[in-house]
Amino acid sequence: MIKYILIFMLVCAMAGCACNTRELSYRSGQEWKLSRAETLLAAGETTAAAQVLAAICAEPKVPGVTDEALFRLSLLQLGTAKESGGTAEIEKSLRKLVKTYPASSWTPPASGLIEFFASTEDARKQNQKLGKVHSQEIRILKEQNLALTRELRGLKELNLTLTKENSDLREIMEKLKALELDLGKRPK
Repeated sequence: MIKYILIFMLVCAMAGCACNTRELSYRSGQEWKLSRAETLLAAGETTAAAQVLAAICAEPKVPGVTDEALFRLSLLQLGTAKESGGTAEIEKSLRKLVKTYPASSWTPPASGLIEFFASTEDARKQNQKLGKVHSQEIRILKEQNLALTRELRGLKELNLTLTKENSDLREIMEKLKALELDLGKRPK
């Protein structure tokens, strides 16, 4: 009976070693892939590096490897996201990194990027709001300008009328003076 127990314990111990060996082998494979992605990045082959990093992220998690791959992939995607205008997917990946790997050395910079995205979104919304306010102010100023232009046109017309009337009154006054002089020269 003791013999069977010892054999059972030996088999269990060997099975544990086999699992541990498989885990170590898998981890070193993932580390090699991460190293390969870093080499590709250094060579400027960002598309190939992104594919390797995405593959690492899609496979079972390895702390210290998957978290770094997730962060690096997010940074690579940031360049294309600026062009397309969408960072929601990157922010989602970074939130996943922070939640899944809270003790990772990549969590603080990921948190900083998340905060940056949030402040950028707030600034974008504020700019839109200010843009609406400015467009309303511009519309009001245009309406005021149009009203003032009409008023100016009316004043110019009034000025022309007054100038003509003034000219007519001068002419009448000159005629009256001439008539008065004429009447003053006549014998009484």
